[in-house]
Amino acid sequence: MKRAEVISRMIEEKGYSRRAFAELVGIPSTTLQSMLTRGVGGAAIDNVLKVTKGLGITIDELERLASGEGENSVLEAAEIADFEAFIKNPEHGIFFKDYLEAPEARKRELMQFWKFIQETEKKRKPGDQQGE
Repeated sequence: MKRAEVISRMIEEKGYSRRAFAELVGIPSTTLQSMLTRGVGGAAIDNVLKVTKGLGITIDELERLASGEGENSVLEAAEIADFEAFIKNPEHGIFFKDYLEAPEARKRELMQFWKFIQETEKKRKPGDQQGE
């Protein structure tokens, strides 16, 4: 899979239009469109960094995903990026503070627990107390 395909899929999986994502990361939508049609290789590195940061991944992670290496699919990478953004928040990070330094097996366990929490929260109605 090409880097541009990975970026395009991750933008879509995060629920953004290309235009909205470009605005979010601070680049012209025409620049993003060019990256996705002509390839990332010819793009200015600062724009590539803005895009990868907006997706919550590093350039190295983009390369791994594009080459098909690693255990994580593009969807899992997006979920992990959302999770890591959540745990970096000082109000949330106390419980999951060891995630970023944890071994891969432990990270997978924590991700499964995180998915369980998200599913449980989806079923709660406004005003419900925890455990209801």
